[in-house]
Order: sequence, then C-alpha cells, then structure tokens
Amino acid sequence: MSEFLARLQRQIARASGVTAVALSGLWRHRHLPRNASRAECAEWLHRTCARAMRALDMQMHIEGPLPTRGLIVSNHLSYLDIMVFSSALPCVFVSKAEVEAWPIFGRYARWAGSVFVQRHDRADAARANLSIGDALRDGVPVVLFPEGTTTDGQRILRFHSTMLQPAIDTDAPITPCAISYELEDGDAAREACWWGDMTLLPHMLNLMGKKVIRVRIVFGNPVPASGDRKQLSALLHEKVLRLHDRLRAPAVTA
Repeated sequence: MSEFLARLQRQIARASGVTAVALSGLWRHRHLPRNASRAECAEWLHRTCARAMRALDMQMHIEGPLPTRGLIVSNHLSYLDIMVFSSALPCVFVSKAEVEAWPIFGRYARWAGSVFVQRHDRADAARANLSIGDALRDGVPVVLFPEGTTTDGQRILRFHSTMLQPAIDTDAPITPCAISYELEDGDAAREACWWGDMTLLPHMLNLMGKKVIRVRIVFGNPVPASGDRKQLSALLHEKVLRLHDRLRAPAVTA
C-alpha cells in the first residue's frame, strides 16, 4: 500500500509539474518576436524541455561533443526523445506528419520549427527536404530519426536515406548518435520506449510513477555528407549501431 501511495504521489507531482511547464512554455512563446528565427524557436524549446526534464525527475548523461550545426541521426525509442534531445541542445526535428495533430505536442513541435513529412509520399518528402535544407543553412542542428518509427531499443532498423539529401546538398556535417533509457523499477523496453500499438496517455501516466528515469545519449564523430545517399545511409547505420551497442554494453566496474 505504501508503494502504491508513493507511486501515486510521484504521478500527481510530475503531472502537475509538466502541466505547469507546458503552460509556462506557451506563455513564453507568446513573447517571442513575431517573426522569430529558427534559432530563437529552438532556444525556446530547449529551455522549456530542460524544465520539463526537471519536472519529471529525469537524469540525463551525455557522452561525446554536442553538435553545434548540421544533421544529427539517431535511433528512435519514444515520444520522450524529442524532449531529451531538445533539452540537450537547441535543435529542430524532422517528424512524421501525424505528430502535428497531437494535443500540446503538436503545437509545440510546430512552434519550434519542426519539419513535418508524410511517410511514403515522395512529393511531400521533396517539400520537406527543402525545409530541412533551409534549417541547415540557418545553422540550426536538425535531428532526424531515419528508422522512420520507434522501437523497443533492442535493435536498429534499416535507415531510410531520402532525408539525408539536404545535408549532401548543403555540405552539412552529419553526427551519428544513439539514445537509451533505463528504469530503476521497471522494463525500459516497454515502459520508457513507446512503440507498436501502445496507447499514449496510459503509457505516460505509468512512466510518471517510476522512481527514476535515466537517459543516456552518446554522440559520435561527424561524418562528411557526400556521395551517394544510400551508401551514406549504410555508413551512418553502422556508426549508430556501434554507438547503440556501446550503450547496451554492461558497465565495467573496478
């Protein structure tokens, strides 16, 4: 019973904290310049997500140098990924079009300058690539999840190469990256990762009751964006896979 009450207390405190952060973020966005740049919007989201991380008592550990420009390619595990990456550095995201319709999440993503793309629609992908290229030219890091969907973190799916073209066209560096979650009192593959046919709200409420949510991000060395995008995609997949294996390796103790 005591554990149930402690869990309920965490859920209430975190839900209240995140709601307060969301409302504060909306208020702060209203005070941005009317024609705010991508960099200003990315900075707004960065500060808001950092507050949300604290409200959720999430612990983040980052390895490797933070990219300051170019494309960032990573595996994709959860709706949490956007908050985590944005709290780590100001950036914009390439996201599936469905996210734009999500309550609160969609509005935040739109205001932060996310590039929305219709999956399996070549014409829309071409339009999205133009927007990605503009963001890269503006010098704002762009986060891409080339798997195209979330997973349970046990594997890395094949990469789709279409969205790599803007980096080639703008000669922007591409930084491979991997992310993982850990729970002290649960199964991260099912309770932190969000994939398959999982329902969003029950998943979020359950996660808010966990004792500690840990996230690790490891950034690799930048790769020049050049040559054939399919070959570049294969190279990046290999590098992200190695970083992913590094995160999954058991810790070495003295």
